[in-house]
Amino acid sequence: MATVSHVILKQQKKDDGTYNVKIRITHNRKSSYIATTHYVDSSSLDKNYQLKKRNNFIYDEVMLDVLRIRKMFSGIGNSINNYTAKELAKKAEDLLAGRNLDQINFFDYGYKVIRDFKSSGKPSYENMEVGLRRLEAFIGSRELNFSDITSNLLRRFEEWLRQQPSLVSKKKEVTISSAGVKLYIGNIQRIFNIAKDELNDEDRGIIRIANNPFSKYRLPKYNAPSKYALSREQIRAITECRFDINCMGKLIARDVFIMSFLLVGMNTADLYHLLPESHGRFNYERRKTSAKRADKAFFSVRIEPELLPYMERYKDLLGDRAFNFFTRYASHDQFNHKLNSHIKAVGNMIGVPEINMYFARRSWATIARNECGVSMDDIAFCLNHKSGHNITDVYVARDWEIVDRANRKVIDYVFGTNVK
Repeated sequence: MATVSHVILKQQKKDDGTYNVKIRITHNRKSSYIATTHYVDSSSLDKNYQLKKRNNFIYDEVMLDVLRIRKMFSGIGNSINNYTAKELAKKAEDLLAGRNLDQINFFDYGYKVIRDFKSSGKPSYENMEVGLRRLEAFIGSRELNFSDITSNLLRRFEEWLRQQPSLVSKKKEVTISSAGVKLYIGNIQRIFNIAKDELNDEDRGIIRIANNPFSKYRLPKYNAPSKYALSREQIRAITECRFDINCMGKLIARDVFIMSFLLVGMNTADLYHLLPESHGRFNYERRKTSAKRADKAFFSVRIEPELLPYMERYKDLLGDRAFNFFTRYASHDQFNHKLNSHIKAVGNMIGVPEINMYFARRSWATIARNECGVSMDDIAFCLNHKSGHNITDVYVARDWEIVDRANRKVIDYVFGTNVK
């Protein structure tokens, strides 16, 4: 906790024999000083260079200022740890000078923006709310004014986010990626900018929010994906996207995209018609090419642990198919059309507005080749492409372990515990 006291710096004696009374702010073992308007000579000081208390109106005035500063610091609460001593001294100086007295609570304003967005049907309010709740958890309360948000606080918030469990995995050691950090803090920046646009009037000289912490703080960057494939950060960011329960179409599109990726890019028609698992695997004939191939484009993929929560969420309770999508959509064409429509909202949130469901398949193949070292022949096998070796295909039995090993490599790369 920061401490506030008055002090005389005896090495700063003026030529006329007086000393300026300073207020010292000490925080995290560092100190910063505020010069007051008061000057005293040695007659007002004791032998330890402290202000005499008796019959000393300057002592009374300085102590009133000290008490005002202490009260302000107490109101900041736990978030005071996000400040440096110098930043606290600046806040105290502004208080004593009568600046920034019109304090606006960031959470009160932020939740008002979210309510307005929700009532007007703007879907982006869900992620704004998740970002705001993450910030609230970091601060430990809703006691946060706009003037409290500094570049230092944002950097500390980023450090804290990177230590939090990701929504991608139930494993605590899997933490939020750079894309997730950008998603959360980007929404905080959006609320901040909305407030400045509404509350500041530069033409009339009315500036209720004077600070701009984002001028010094930069959102994290991550590697851009190829045109038709996503990076692992963007795939992880998809799992971080949050929607209201009333936006079921977007929720399903988000989940099906990840399910497709976890199943080596299985397309939506095959997911729609997929039969229940058999001995920990999904076996099916790829509908797109089954009629054109002697092997009916048969394919088998092992069910990985990351898929299990989705299997439970969309389980067909009658057991006729693996998933209940056929009870929600009249045909696989309608299923595919709705998914591609709703996945656009997800794409906008992660900065890829041109996304469609086929990106899951392309992303799996791109990551397998470029990041996991899977050979092009094995990738073709994993994607169930015709090999071109017609005679050889007749005699060589397919080794589905090739698919399983490659898929495990890709999943570990994207969702593994060492992802930063």
